[in-house]
Amino acid sequence: MRAEIVSVGTELLLGQIVDTNAAYLARVLSEIGVSVFRRVTVGDNHARLLDALQQALAESDVVVTVGGLGPTEDDITRETLAEAMGDTLERDEATAHRLQAFFRSRGIRMAQSNLKQALKPMHGRLIDNPNGTAPGLIFERELDAFNDAPSGEATPPNPKSEIRNPKSIHTDARPGKIAMALPGPPNEFIPMVDNHVAPYLRAITGGGTIRSRTLRITGMGESSVEEKVLDLTHVDNPTVAPYAKLGEVHLRVTARASDIETAGRMIEERVKLLLERLGNRVYGFDDETLEAATVKLLTNARLTVATAESCTGGLLASRITDVPGSSLVFPGGVVNYSNESKTDLVYVPAEMIAEHGAVSAEVAQALAKGAITRFKSDFGIGITGVAGPDGGTPEKPVGLVYIAVAGADRVKIEKARFIGSRKDIRWRSAQTALTMLRDRVLELGSAS
Repeated sequence: MRAEIVSVGTELLLGQIVDTNAAYLARVLSEIGVSVFRRVTVGDNHARLLDALQQALAESDVVVTVGGLGPTEDDITRETLAEAMGDTLERDEATAHRLQAFFRSRGIRMAQSNLKQALKPMHGRLIDNPNGTAPGLIFERELDAFNDAPSGEATPPNPKSEIRNPKSIHTDARPGKIAMALPGPPNEFIPMVDNHVAPYLRAITGGGTIRSRTLRITGMGESSVEEKVLDLTHVDNPTVAPYAKLGEVHLRVTARASDIETAGRMIEERVKLLLERLGNRVYGFDDETLEAATVKLLTNARLTVATAESCTGGLLASRITDVPGSSLVFPGGVVNYSNESKTDLVYVPAEMIAEHGAVSAEVAQALAKGAITRFKSDFGIGITGVAGPDGGTPEKPVGLVYIAVAGADRVKIEKARFIGSRKDIRWRSAQTALTMLRDRVLELGSAS
């Protein structure tokens, strides 16, 4: 079954509200085996919304709208969806009485416009909303009735064509069309999805699920990752899809199966193959962060790390200390933004800075060693560079960063030329430092 999500509201197009509802709904639909074909956002405009709904209904089995079910004039989803489905709205008297009782119990005068929230489709029903005044709606039309009805007109009531049992929708080779309208406030939307939409659609599909697992990769670019797994990206089930993230690459493995257990087995088989090809470049899965994976490695190895940061301004230390339990592996760090602080706090010789400049491999190494000395840690990380947007020179342009990871036996220094905003450069610098540290810990583990 294929679905389309249509989010309604000009405030979404203006960026005043982030559409978390559509993301939540897409996850739920995939869990019950419904493929989301497309997500569309439309403003509060009748013509544009009608066009979007008609296109969605032409290309998908199920269309779910989010928002636009309020009582005001710009809440047009209910009426426009009825027009697109060729259905007619009629008042549900029980819902109208509940609305009147709701306002009366609060001592509030109910405007007549609120009664539009009691309208339901002739070929369908309302979805109860205990958390608000706007019920959801389900429109159910057989395909022949849908195709024969002119836009904006309902076919004559016919008990034989009216779908009351959702399991009957797919009884022949020409499935019906379903449209569902859900309220926008998350406290109303989420319970409605969980308690009504998911069970309703699960009954129609008869089971099935779509499951995903994400592999998180560091130290390799997107093209290098794709080169190693290209043949697997051409397989339909499970699918493997690469995504470039800031400073890392993700591979999403998605399987469609009759049940969760089967999907899980399919995913694990594919993940095993990916791990064989990518090795320890895969640092974690799903929501695990690089800092969390690195802290876990340090904890298991009973090793510690300290930091001395210049251009990252403490970002690396912040990411490490975001991880619960990081106090076991992180005794401390310093931000050495000025030249004087580099000398005073982690003992970088002033003459070294004068000779090589604050942004240099020599100073990065001295910062890393100084961090070890000050905090008596096993590893030290030094970062110095030009984060921009100002301060660059032809010799040392914006984005030039030196990162050093020092241990008891040796120091590894990496010279990087990052692109992007100041925020991007700082993040990539911290990401590279964590990758270098992780690699060093893995080397120690393999050597022991």
